[in-house]
Amino acid sequence: MTKLKKIFAIRSIVGMLLSIAISTQVQAYGMLATGYSSSSFSNTSTYEEDYDEENLPPTAVIKVRNDSGNKDQYSGTTKTVFIFDGGSSRDYETPSSLLEVRFDFENDGKVDTYFSITKFEKHTFDTPGLKTVRMEVLDREGNVSEAFTYINVVENTAPEAHFTVEPKIGTPGTQFQFNAKLSNDSQYNENLLKYRWDFDGNGKFDTKYSSNELLKHQFDTPGLRKVILEVRDPEGLSAYYYQMIMVKENTPSIASFTITQRDNDETKAIMKMDASDSYDPDGGRLKYRWDFNYTGKNDIQFSTSWYNSSQAYAHFYKSGEYLVKLLTKDQDNAITTTFGKIHINLVTE
Repeated sequence: MTKLKKIFAIRSIVGMLLSIAISTQVQAYGMLATGYSSSSFSNTSTYEEDYDEENLPPTAVIKVRNDSGNKDQYSGTTKTVFIFDGGSSRDYETPSSLLEVRFDFENDGKVDTYFSITKFEKHTFDTPGLKTVRMEVLDREGNVSEAFTYINVVENTAPEAHFTVEPKIGTPGTQFQFNAKLSNDSQYNENLLKYRWDFDGNGKFDTKYSSNELLKHQFDTPGLRKVILEVRDPEGLSAYYYQMIMVKENTPSIASFTITQRDNDETKAIMKMDASDSYDPDGGRLKYRWDFNYTGKNDIQFSTSWYNSSQAYAHFYKSGEYLVKLLTKDQDNAITTTFGKIHINLVTE
């Protein structure tokens, strides 16, 4: 007996019982039941139709992902592996685990897979174009539903390589910064590209493939250098770009400083040493080191370590004449030395 037949039978029995109860109650109290009869309470409840509940077809749901690493899962190249998944399909009567699916990857009426409870298939398209993929879902009653999805397939092309460099001219001590962020690809996200560098233009690359777009490099010797960048996409297609970089001989820095008094009493004098006028002709940054009481060529003790700041303060606790020594060092580690004399006269009461 079907589910609907069971419901109709239950309703009929309830109607009959209700009719009997009312008739018994009327007889017990001697009441007239004009207009009421057992049949008037059961005329619809006792109706039974020979009706089979309909078995509904499944709901087909197809999802797509691919192995390209791109955000758009519905586009790729003729090398992209697409994964078609019917695991989200549902049916009211058949458990999801027992539903079977099959695929027609070209929607040409020729199915490419057999019905299977595995519910997913991998596929690569041999030719470019907009592809219509059809999936059929089969339940245990033999009902079949279908769903469609669309895939855009293109031919892969080589990426476009480009880089910038700062500075464009330097010395062997210059740390050149190379930036390949302007490189791009028409099929793959930039984070999927690989980069490698040839810093002397001899065709032998000096770095391995890396996803890092930024690189710092110093050249050992002066000269005009051809720097080549190779950019490769995930399918192995490459593009190249080069620039000429001038590495010139280093010019030593120019060292200079002034001395001004900041404080003076009977115990000490505070003097400000300012080397702001020192500079590197090659445009690099300098470091500074001071000896506030240089006593001669055998004096190897310094008053400070190497500073990035061009200013320093010296404390003198005795009156007298002092020889101040300043060292400046450029990015090539070339050192320039200069001297200055100062006379300290402590104030006494």
